[in-house]
Amino acid sequence: MGVIRPDDDYFVNTADLSLRRPPPDQRTGLRELLRQDLSQRILGGVFIFLVILLWPSIRQQLVEVNLLSTDSNFSEGVALGLLVSVPFALLVFFSGIRDNIRHRIPFYRNIIFVRDIIQVIFLLLFISVAYMLIMNLQDNFRDESTGLRINFGVLTREFGVEVSQGPRYTEDIEWMRNIPIIGEDYLRGGTYTRALMTGLYNTLQVVIIGLIFATILGIFVGIGLLSGNWLVQNVSMVYVEIFRNTPLLVQLFLIYGVWTRILPGVRQSIELPASIYLNNRGLNYPAVSATDTFTPFFALSLIGFVLGIFLWVRRLRIQEETGQPANTLTYFSASFFGFMFVGLIIALVLGDLPLQTESPETLEELRFNFERGASLTSEFMSLTVTLILYTSAFIADIVRAGILSVPKGQIEAARASGLTGSQTLRLVILPQALRLIIPPLTNQYLNLSKNSSLAIAVGYVDLFNVSNIATNQSGQAVVFFAVVLLIYLALSLLISLFMNIFNRSMQLQTR
Repeated sequence: MGVIRPDDDYFVNTADLSLRRPPPDQRTGLRELLRQDLSQRILGGVFIFLVILLWPSIRQQLVEVNLLSTDSNFSEGVALGLLVSVPFALLVFFSGIRDNIRHRIPFYRNIIFVRDIIQVIFLLLFISVAYMLIMNLQDNFRDESTGLRINFGVLTREFGVEVSQGPRYTEDIEWMRNIPIIGEDYLRGGTYTRALMTGLYNTLQVVIIGLIFATILGIFVGIGLLSGNWLVQNVSMVYVEIFRNTPLLVQLFLIYGVWTRILPGVRQSIELPASIYLNNRGLNYPAVSATDTFTPFFALSLIGFVLGIFLWVRRLRIQEETGQPANTLTYFSASFFGFMFVGLIIALVLGDLPLQTESPETLEELRFNFERGASLTSEFMSLTVTLILYTSAFIADIVRAGILSVPKGQIEAARASGLTGSQTLRLVILPQALRLIIPPLTNQYLNLSKNSSLAIAVGYVDLFNVSNIATNQSGQAVVFFAVVLLIYLALSLLISLFMNIFNRSMQLQTR
């Protein structure tokens, strides 16, 4: 252990210290376990949680001995911050003193000490400011003159507006009312909670359909941007430039106006194949409902799907071990459709098809709407189509960049091996491009889910629209905006979770 030479780097890091210390002990005792980063973080988090939990009693004792004044929330925040951060600061100083004694490293040159002390200072400032803001907000909520009193019990009150879209919020959901955490009052038919659930259902309907079709359209347009066909390439380029460079709200108003003013009325609906009708009030199509024989059909179809996934993974493993063609789609299709066919035969033996359809009809006395069947309103269709067109333009540019990132040598090698253009795209280009496409694609998925809140502009009853109506009725803006904020946050985190899992599965794995 020598003295640091003048020509050394100014800061000393862990790698430098490892040259001056003996080899690490390979034992896994309690001392070594507590020195690990994960264990230190867990213990530090538990300590912070306990201090915050015991803060009311600690605060009372500090006030009794005149060490703390209750006149200022900032002083209380500083006291709490010091109580939390001082033990960490002492540990950092003891570690710095130990390194100084062992390796003769000054504090200001030990990069570990500098990093840790900055984190302690940030922890002190964060807790002090956060405590001050929370307490000021709480004082305003308690003050009746501000009109900001929070009452989450408003979620059990009756929602006084009819929600015309989505499942009926006035009907009880028996199986959910037995959940002890939520309680029966919140899930009773007609409450604000049930109205928010209907709005959430409508939002999820837009988001799921939008994600699926925006991805499909974006991939095709992105491939079209690189097409050798002059017409396909330029049409794709014009499409991307128009929808990517114009405001989303303008597109929404334009599509909604075209839908409601250009399309004919209900009586003059445009009839499409399979009993589908298009008019200025939306899209009417046959409703599909389950019969008594649907249960065995669904059970066998599910077994076939799970077995198909197992065979898919198994065939990929065999291909990796032996080099034989996997033929994954063949095995999956044989399993899934085979079990589905068996389920259909059993349903027919039991006496009926597993599914039945009910086509929309217009009656002479019913001049303004269809009877029977199912429908999608013009507000829903306008919002969904706009989100698909807008988001697919960004996805197309991401796909184009991902494809261009694949080295040309890979494409030339695929062509030299005798692969066709579609095989080269499917087996060589897209698998490599996905590693670059997935991260920015996740951002576009998140943007689509958040942009769905523009439904209020065309009157579609989504989650944000319902919460806005509830706020105007009850005056509890903080409650409903907090609920909406948490729901959108959970939705975004869920999308990020699935995309991160997918991204991890597509990473390059080496042996």
